[in-house]
Amino acid sequence: MATIYNINFDFTSQEQQLLLRQLQAGNYTLFGFKGASGPNQITTGLPVWFTIPYMSMFGRTQIDYQPQYKVYVYNQDYIGTNITIHMQALSAEVPLGTILTFNADGTFSIKPGGSAGAISLSDARPAGASNVTAGLAAKINGVYAPFCAFTSRPQGVVVMQPNDKIALFAAQTYLFSGSIISNALNPGCTFEFNPGSIQYNLEMMPASFSITNIPAALPVTEMYPGASLIQLLNSQTLGGY
Repeated sequence: MATIYNINFDFTSQEQQLLLRQLQAGNYTLFGFKGASGPNQITTGLPVWFTIPYMSMFGRTQIDYQPQYKVYVYNQDYIGTNITIHMQALSAEVPLGTILTFNADGTFSIKPGGSAGAISLSDARPAGASNVTAGLAAKINGVYAPFCAFTSRPQGVVVMQPNDKIALFAAQTYLFSGSIISNALNPGCTFEFNPGSIQYNLEMMPASFSITNIPAALPVTEMYPGASLIQLLNSQTLGGY
């Protein structure tokens, strides 16, 4: 059974309750992003992985992530900022090391072999068909949502390698899961799940509404407004910008 990783906010203290009321009054939303790498990755930005309005938070809020994946295909080629990816075709859950074939009728089939730590998509549509956008969806709070995007060409193969680098920030903007963003809109934080750090206990900061770890909890790295999300989550090391 897959490990369950946790992101926790505790709004039970007076200070955090005050900040929560301010976030709710300002119609703020928590935005989450996750990393991946591979050739032909979209360079204009990353899809928003999940959104949680602060209006729906109170008390102790827990966000659960399971490293389980599905492959999606979106029947559009151009992916720019402010575009929202729609998972027009979605595979069954597949483990890392799998090769999936995407067929012209929108179905998937499994091929033998594959790259360790990655999921490969073989595009079996005929030559001359238009390019499409493909990527991985990961399980967050029990729902699969897209977190990376690649260009898939007919008769080509896309190799997609997920990682567990996470970025969070709060913002006053109307975006959805799958919306493409190039840079962090507000201060936030980054961290990386691994078997030795499966739980991050976080809190909101006054004035800036930045995000940090609570005292004595696993530390997170500050993320500055304007940070390139692709560089932050798809580079070899985590760090602030």
